[in-house]
Amino acid sequence: MLLGFARAALLWERVWPAVWPTAGIAGVFLAVAQLDLLPYLPGWLHVLLLIGFVAALGYAARRAVTGLGLPTAEQAGRRLEKDSGLTHRPLTALDDALATGADDRDSAALWELHRRRLRNQLRALRVAIPRAGLAALDPLALRAALGLVLVVALVAGQGEWTSRLKRAVMPELSAFAAAPPPRLDVWITPPAYTALPPLFLDPAAPGEEPLGVPVGSKVLAQIEGGRGVPSLVIGNETTPFTVVTTDAYKVEAEIKEGERLAIEQDSRELAAWTLALQPDAAPSIEFLAPPARTERAALRLEYEALDDYGLAGVGAIIRRLDDPNIEPMEIDLVLPGMGLRKAEGVSYHDLTPHPWAGLAVDITLVARDAIGQRGTSDPVRTVLPERIFNHPVARALVELRKQLTLNPDGRLPVVRSLAEIYARPDHFFNDIVVALAIRSAERRLIHDPTREAVTEVQQLLWDTALHIEEGELAIAERDLREIQKRLMEALARGAGDEEIERMLDQLQQAIDRFLEALAEQLREQLAEGAEIEPLPPDAQILQRDDLQDLIERARELARTGSRDAARDLLARLQNMLENLRANPYGQGMN
Repeated sequence: MLLGFARAALLWERVWPAVWPTAGIAGVFLAVAQLDLLPYLPGWLHVLLLIGFVAALGYAARRAVTGLGLPTAEQAGRRLEKDSGLTHRPLTALDDALATGADDRDSAALWELHRRRLRNQLRALRVAIPRAGLAALDPLALRAALGLVLVVALVAGQGEWTSRLKRAVMPELSAFAAAPPPRLDVWITPPAYTALPPLFLDPAAPGEEPLGVPVGSKVLAQIEGGRGVPSLVIGNETTPFTVVTTDAYKVEAEIKEGERLAIEQDSRELAAWTLALQPDAAPSIEFLAPPARTERAALRLEYEALDDYGLAGVGAIIRRLDDPNIEPMEIDLVLPGMGLRKAEGVSYHDLTPHPWAGLAVDITLVARDAIGQRGTSDPVRTVLPERIFNHPVARALVELRKQLTLNPDGRLPVVRSLAEIYARPDHFFNDIVVALAIRSAERRLIHDPTREAVTEVQQLLWDTALHIEEGELAIAERDLREIQKRLMEALARGAGDEEIERMLDQLQQAIDRFLEALAEQLREQLAEGAEIEPLPPDAQILQRDDLQDLIERARELARTGSRDAARDLLARLQNMLENLRANPYGQGMN
């Protein structure tokens, strides 16, 4: 029985070293399969690796079979003797025979005693636990690393280990099959600001005429089928497609330059088109009439602007002639609509509060397109409109304000003049507000040497002159012009109906305040004996209800989406209000 155990232990110790290479190769393959790495390889490489695994596994198994022999009885006995710590090989000695024969009694007695001693030693026979002996074959303990990786792989593939194993042993060989013919779709989308529709390119009919394409257009191409990753060629620039799925590809690129667009795959050209790039020209703008002064001293600018794809904005640059080095003033003009290729408009700007009012200037019109290109007109010389003040003190304050504009460092004459005006309060009806404003301006010029002080004193002198001249009417007129400007800009940019309704209500309120202030001024003038100028024979009296009707008509047009008609109506209303200030007793309307 002990010999059987010994033979089993010897067989165990022989099987493990023989089977270890085979088990190791199988473990590596199982770990790679459960990590699902092989399907990411090209089909041909996947096949080669499978062949390598099978070959290595077969070679290792063959060596294991040929190198494995069953233990003999002699080998089992020797294993028992070693495990039991017996010396002189007692199991082998029991099989020995007496050399002198059985007739020699003395020798036979000694031989029997010797065998009895050997049998006594055999009572301590035992079989030790078998040892695999892998440490000698794997001194780096790679078997432990393989076991850890195998555990991780089995956990990662939990729930789909069968499908992963199937993918590992069945490589994807579709690449070796005949690829389906490629199906190509190509679109060219012009920039949004051009308002041009996308262009579909037919690969089957490239056409002989060049394609007119704006610079900056986007080309989108998609391919299904074919073999290999395609490329998009625009001029001298090549862009590879992005792989979407196994046989689907996509690319998007911007057309900046080049006269040819082509798509290539597997070293052959699938389709090609000739391009005629259309660069975005800079806009142009010019005066339709010289800059003019309105009856209310506003600057009237009438212009025509052109752009090949649509205007983004128009403005004016104003430079002083007496000192060209001074930073120019820039103002935005009202566009009749957004994205217009041709725009004719009239823009009103009240620059009388500006320190440059009454000075000679150059005005240059500027037009801008969606990508920031600018076109300018020839400069036109004019004098910025300035408000005419009838009250001598108001007129004097505005004149001092102009002196500070022309010579900001010449403060002393202005300070002396302000002191003289302050010393005669009866000239401004002993108005305490005017007196405090004049004294504040005087002291500020004396004690504050900064340029900001001059700017703030100029604004103070302007507000004081308006207070002396017209009181509430000037404020009402300023507010009216501001809401008119904001309303026209809102209509041009396509503001929402709610915003337009709110601004029309504000316009109505501003007109009411302006008319009330104007009526109050007229009553004061009539009380002082002012004469009413006779109206032309064909003139009509402008009533408050007429203005209200115009606003309501503009509101209705805006609600129904007729924004252009609403702008035209409000521009007419603005012209009427501009002229109303010049003839407050009545306005002729044809």
